[in-house]
Amino acid sequence: MNLLPPLPAWDGMHPLVVHFPIALLLIAPVFIALAMVWRSRASGLVFSAFVLTLIGAAFAVLSTATGNAAEKFAEAVPAAGVVLERHEELAELARNLSIGSAIVVGIAAVVAVRWQAFARPAPRVFTCGVLLIVSAVPAVVLANAAHEGGRLVHEFGVRAPLAGATVAASVPAAVQQPRDHDAD
Repeated sequence: MNLLPPLPAWDGMHPLVVHFPIALLLIAPVFIALAMVWRSRASGLVFSAFVLTLIGAAFAVLSTATGNAAEKFAEAVPAAGVVLERHEELAELARNLSIGSAIVVGIAAVVAVRWQAFARPAPRVFTCGVLLIVSAVPAVVLANAAHEGGRLVHEFGVRAPLAGATVAASVPAAVQQPRDHDAD
């Protein structure tokens, strides 16, 4: 008796892995903001933010790889082309920014702990403020990439195939024309 469904092929893995970087990279700035005000836990909170950012960046790399493999399913929906291109560009930018953010947050965490910068209010607030910006920028870009990915799924009906399905089988029968979001 199998308790779990079978894993999809590589080109169908994107929906399984894409939510990890979204969750991890959006919550990391919250830990940094908490470190800004909670002196006794600042070191642990910044270290936790680093771990979240590092794992989130790794999943961002995996998500863009699986997204590239699944791109053919979205390309089969002609009306989704512009949204697909924007989603892809934003996702790659978010991936690159999250890798940079993980490096910066990691270095800052080590340096700040080594020099006990979190013990004094001014250096702690300044360091955490910089780290908050460094971690928030990829999070905002990622949120925009996720929005465009959500549009591909919910507005255009792009779906990852079930195991063994073809591109033609994963394209919705009737694809709506895209709404003009600029007019909203």
